[in-house]
Amino acid sequence: MTYKFLGGLIGCLLLLPGTASAARVSVEVEGLSVTVPPTVVDTPATVSKGGDTCADGANVLGALDVLTRGDWDGSQYGATRILVEDHPFIPGDAGWVFVVNGRARADYGCTAPVQDGDRILWYASDGFGAYKVDKGFDDPVLLDATATAVPGQAFTVTATNTDTSYDSGGTPTGTAFSPSAGATVSGGAAAATTGADGKAQVTVPGGPYTLVATKDRRAPARIAGCATNGHDGFCGTTASSTGTTTTTTPSAAAPCVTNGHDGFCGTSDRTAPSAKITAIAEGRRFAKGKGPRQLGGTVAADGSGVADIQLRLTRNDRGKCSTYDGRTEKFKTIKKCGATHGTWFSAGSNAAWSYLLPSALGRGRYVLDVIAIDKAGNKVASLARGTTRVVFTVA
Repeated sequence: MTYKFLGGLIGCLLLLPGTASAARVSVEVEGLSVTVPPTVVDTPATVSKGGDTCADGANVLGALDVLTRGDWDGSQYGATRILVEDHPFIPGDAGWVFVVNGRARADYGCTAPVQDGDRILWYASDGFGAYKVDKGFDDPVLLDATATAVPGQAFTVTATNTDTSYDSGGTPTGTAFSPSAGATVSGGAAAATTGADGKAQVTVPGGPYTLVATKDRRAPARIAGCATNGHDGFCGTTASSTGTTTTTTPSAAAPCVTNGHDGFCGTSDRTAPSAKITAIAEGRRFAKGKGPRQLGGTVAADGSGVADIQLRLTRNDRGKCSTYDGRTEKFKTIKKCGATHGTWFSAGSNAAWSYLLPSALGRGRYVLDVIAIDKAGNKVASLARGTTRVVFTVA
């Protein structure tokens, strides 16, 4: 398919040297299998991919590069793969495209600059006109909502449709905005439907929340926030020791607390979730026939929420080494001993996680590792004995 916003893709793109200037922007991804919620990033000085280099990284590609930590493919013109979702511009497939503040751009890739406060959405597009395909999203719906709220207190959200026109060559000629009537806004205490003016009333429970607006086949919109009455223990506040409310006005409270990059109070989440193994103590020795079967632990509250808990269990039985395979639920031999040669498997996404092995563990020296991955894609870079790694033996 034709890339919606590439315009004259065949034309020459001249990369002019210049002074790089970082921009702080919000960027998100809506794919068919990949979703990355809005995340605030600082664009890099430069960005390189596919042998091309943008002289100034303050553009849509620079924002994507920071968001994904470089896990994308493409060129100076745009992206063909984002994380695990690949759209290499083949007939009948969707294509990765972007909008900035809801508007389609006639520029692309390196030549699509961004500035502080811009909101960038990369999404898997279903094309336009003669290039329409069955896969992908139509023009996005936008969502405006507060990033701070009071639990149980209704507030107004607004959904807006975007509709872009193109010339015969695929270059956007303008984007129209209109109220999105009948859009569904989920993520609150109950799903809400927008009226003819695109507005709806939403309430949220205490703590972090993410509102999602969907409308037909349009690319959805997301806004993250945090709700607290200031004394309930949410959003960094301290819970009242009496458990009672001392005022009749619910929002006369301390502001939501965040370190600025933990995902709370509407901030971007750039902080790795904190996981811990609790079911087995570090250094424990189990008697013969008494090996553990239940693995378990916890993940501390995370601003964007837990997406997946990954475990790795390796065994050394007198020099014969193996790793647990979550697909077959059996241990398989590994050529080299050491935990780094083991296989990771999922234990779900519950903060209080657990995994029941098919049978109790037999003789051997075991290393159990855990990492948690949040919905912003953050995960720890190293493991620590006694928390994310425990070593134990079974006689």
